[in-house]
Amino acid sequence: MKHQRRSTFVLSLMALLVFASPAIAQQSPSEIEDITDDVAQIRGLEPVTPIVVETMNRDELRQFNVETYEEEYPEDEQYADERELLAFGLMDEHIDIGDLAINLFSEQVLGFYDPETGQMVVVREGDSTGSFSASEEVTYAHEIVHALQDQHFDLDAGPLDREELSDDRVYGVTALIEGDASYSELQYLIERPDLLEAYLEEIEAQDFDTSILDTAPPIIAATLIFPYDQGFTFVEAIFEEGGWEAVNAAYANPPASTEQVLHPEKYLAGEAPVVVEVPDFTAGLDDSWSVFDTNTFGEFQIRVILQETSMSDEQAERAAAGWGGDTYVVAGTDDRSDDAIHWRTVWDTNQDASEFARAWALREAERWGVDPTYVSDSLIEFETADVVVRIILDGESVTYLMGRSSEMLDIMLAAPPATPAVSPVASPVATPEA
Repeated sequence: MKHQRRSTFVLSLMALLVFASPAIAQQSPSEIEDITDDVAQIRGLEPVTPIVVETMNRDELRQFNVETYEEEYPEDEQYADERELLAFGLMDEHIDIGDLAINLFSEQVLGFYDPETGQMVVVREGDSTGSFSASEEVTYAHEIVHALQDQHFDLDAGPLDREELSDDRVYGVTALIEGDASYSELQYLIERPDLLEAYLEEIEAQDFDTSILDTAPPIIAATLIFPYDQGFTFVEAIFEEGGWEAVNAAYANPPASTEQVLHPEKYLAGEAPVVVEVPDFTAGLDDSWSVFDTNTFGEFQIRVILQETSMSDEQAERAAAGWGGDTYVVAGTDDRSDDAIHWRTVWDTNQDASEFARAWALREAERWGVDPTYVSDSLIEFETADVVVRIILDGESVTYLMGRSSEMLDIMLAAPPATPAVSPVASPVATPEA
């Protein structure tokens, strides 16, 4: 699979974003050590090596963001990501995805742990000194968990290495990491009623600037929040099943999809997603065509997209449930009007597939402003002066095709798959020593 940097860009934001917490002040080593010891005891993971804490002010953070993205998110990859999001109708044309990343970092980031260096960075506002405020202490406790995770499980290696994974699998792994830190943070608060009361008072009194996040494309904003929100619920379910030992074991066998995070019972039952192969249809076209991305949406992102339609959130959730696997290929030329998509989804049952097909047809009707043509019980078409769309229902599979012409869609369908259409995903079976 060819993966662009959108997954890494969003992952970076998710890994660093800390909601509803002001920046951390400079602290004495003794106070930091006390909090570290308490968090380690709650989490059941002792520090292996000392945790290095550094500080940045807001200007230094922004400069760090600019330098980081110049190196890790080059313009050609930004362009490809933008073309993908635009092809699916998930982003407005005026948005610059690189600027959005930097602005989100600079607005929202308050502290982060860097697995590559083993260092923790906290953002310091002005000359803030003295004892921790309640929300500062809670934020620091959250980030300490990440340092402990890295020391015991290595957040950048083995089953936790997210560099070559699909977006959906990246969000699954990250939900375990952030959900663990969020659940541990709550246990830290529960054991300190006075801190909890002070924390809630501070949060209520704060006026947080989330203007950049509020105007970000819904698909990006939702996936930023997902690891904290749904990750917490996932880790809570794993903890209730077997305590911290079960949570630790999950690092050797992290969630393979957002479906497993949304439905922990499927993770516990070992219900893995299937790999859906979609061919590179540009092989039958001229050299002006290139593939922008081959990736997987997964249940959560499909739900988010459907929730942007006129259907209720509950209807969108039902339509996205029963997901078994999916893969899309987005390709085009220098001319955006050539953008083409071949997306295949597989569902648990024929009914699940049919429900999704109807929901996606509603989404396409609202996107293009045209009524669907029901060619048959298994084929829905949309056509405007600029685009032709087909939704093909075949048992437990739904195929979505989008292109400039019917001939383009025929080329996509005719492209031969390199491997069998569906094969199971192998799940890791090793258990960690920690």
